[in-house]
Amino acid sequence: MALVKPRKPVEPIPTEDGGDPLLRLEDADPARRRAAAHALGGRADAVDALAKRLPREQDASVREALLTALVLTGTADAARSILPLLASEDVGLRNGVIESLQQMPAAVVMPEVAPLLRSDDPDLRIFAAQLIGRLAHPDRLPSLIGVLERDPEVNVCLAAVEALMEIGRPDALPALERLATRFPDDPFVAFSVDAARRLFSGP
Repeated sequence: MALVKPRKPVEPIPTEDGGDPLLRLEDADPARRRAAAHALGGRADAVDALAKRLPREQDASVREALLTALVLTGTADAARSILPLLASEDVGLRNGVIESLQQMPAAVVMPEVAPLLRSDDPDLRIFAAQLIGRLAHPDRLPSLIGVLERDPEVNVCLAAVEALMEIGRPDALPALERLATRFPDDPFVAFSVDAARRLFSGP
């Protein structure tokens, strides 16, 4: 693994009242929390605080500002910090995390998301497959094909099928055909593979 050059410490960016915005993330006033999150975009030293605030934040506009700040930072640490929130029962938060990861550089996000395809939690594997399908990364096709060939859960495989259809790569068709033989009695697999066959094979 290549060595990463240490980042130069980032000086705190003052808020309007002259304080460090890191200290304002816990302010009782949502307007101050929102302003603090905006001020922290791009600050590597703020990633942990921003991510920890997210699951506790109830104000939608502040939550959006927190995610935007992490997207602007765009580092592997930023991506890694919000991946656990994919397991959140809060659908809005989970969708916000997925959308935010899509906006980060694919080269940064893919190495962090790909290991989730081996998670013990099938829901996490589904979210990972959906997200990988939306990343403009050269490894997304082999990663999704690997799901079709190895994942024991049919719903995870169906998520990968949907992602592959959205990508529109005909070279995925042989793997889709093999999926039909893995789950020969599942009508959803048969329907999905047939739809993919029509899409990739043309009229």
